[in-house]
Amino acid sequence: MHADFSRVTFDPARRFSAVLSQQGRVQLDSEINEQSAILLHYLRTLAADLLGPAAYPSDADDETLGGFGVDAFDGENFTLAPGRMYVDGILCECDGTDYWKQPDGHLDPGREGDRLPNGPFLVYLRVWERLVTAVEAPGIREVALGLNGPDTAARTRVVWQVCWMPLEAHAFHPDMRSATRYLRERLGRMYKPRGLLAARARRPEDDSVPCDLSPSSGYRGPENQLYRVEVHQAGTAETATFKWSRENGSVVLPIRSVSGPSVELETLGRDDKLGLEIGDVVEIIDDASVCRAATDDLAERSPRLYTIKEIDHAGCRVLLDAVPADDPHHPTGGRVPEHHPYLRRWDHGAAGWGSRDGGSAEPLDGGRSLPVSEGEWLPLEDGIEVRFERSDSEPRTYRRGDHWVIPARVLTGDVEWPTSRSGRPASRTPHGIDYRYAALALLQPYGDSDYRMVDLRVPIPQRR
Repeated sequence: MHADFSRVTFDPARRFSAVLSQQGRVQLDSEINEQSAILLHYLRTLAADLLGPAAYPSDADDETLGGFGVDAFDGENFTLAPGRMYVDGILCECDGTDYWKQPDGHLDPGREGDRLPNGPFLVYLRVWERLVTAVEAPGIREVALGLNGPDTAARTRVVWQVCWMPLEAHAFHPDMRSATRYLRERLGRMYKPRGLLAARARRPEDDSVPCDLSPSSGYRGPENQLYRVEVHQAGTAETATFKWSRENGSVVLPIRSVSGPSVELETLGRDDKLGLEIGDVVEIIDDASVCRAATDDLAERSPRLYTIKEIDHAGCRVLLDAVPADDPHHPTGGRVPEHHPYLRRWDHGAAGWGSRDGGSAEPLDGGRSLPVSEGEWLPLEDGIEVRFERSDSEPRTYRRGDHWVIPARVLTGDVEWPTSRSGRPASRTPHGIDYRYAALALLQPYGDSDYRMVDLRVPIPQRR
């Protein structure tokens, strides 16, 4: 999640059951967030153990379809019944809609991949959690702190998306558990084996390190940081690229308007550290692009990254190296205010700290993304290095949005990263994003123009 965290500490393997405050101690954001994560982990695990992988409340006396029931398919659209459904213990709520108007779908009838097929297909639910800040939801900002004052806490929101998958005849037994198992295995094969990453702080090779650091220190940055390494272009190591941020990708600047390559912003940042410079690499994000990323995570091309060419401080404008409207993966280009568009800064460009000693390798695409090179240590900056592990069997798959967060600390001159028994940095699967899936219905052609619908949901019997 792209937010200004000090670090992310929740680890289910530690079996912690609560975070307990002590008198007179400093309160940290990471501890408060860990308590929320512990509670959510407990509740969702309990719900999944009791209800199974997916289930919805059903009332035998109620003639409605119940939560996420699929109905009224006319060959181009179908309706979704209002109600609730639990997917791996995560509560999903539907107010009643249809396939094209689902709130987080952002579907386009002109896009071939969005249109429903003619043959048999499986309708399923994709569930994940999205971080929401005051940029995406202005209502959570406390205006008493000033119209342009600081934001406060962020939120997470459960996102559900109704998707479809074409099927061959008799692909699975038409019941919910068989369908969900088939669905998860098929989607899981697309991302296996997953990409693995290790991180470390390289020991300095000269005597120019400040004297207040440990002689064995490797991190030489002036401040504590939470680095974020995120896959930008999906694929194997031959095609995948990545980007990184020293602020966990939390430097975001709301967009007022876009005119050609010129972008007018609400602000250029609070200060030099959290602002923009010429040569910075940025991307244009909005509600639609965030939700579409879940659908397009294995697309042949990813949304464009831009380089800032000029900055007009008086007019709060930046000039990009390309026109946002030319990006086929983001055709609105930040020009729809209802989608809450903003610029997000990444730190692997030519400006700022990335150009200092030990900076990144040469970016691809004119300075916009970095190649995933497996089996070697890749420098970020100030001694921070990452390594994408190579698979000895089949190529690893990198999914767009996969990310790892790496806390770097000045006092120790090191990064907080798990090590193996031999003391070497351990390789870890991505810290997110975690997608959950549940089958809803099977639609099969029947006759010349009719379809037969098989409900694949599992009801929760209601006791009175």
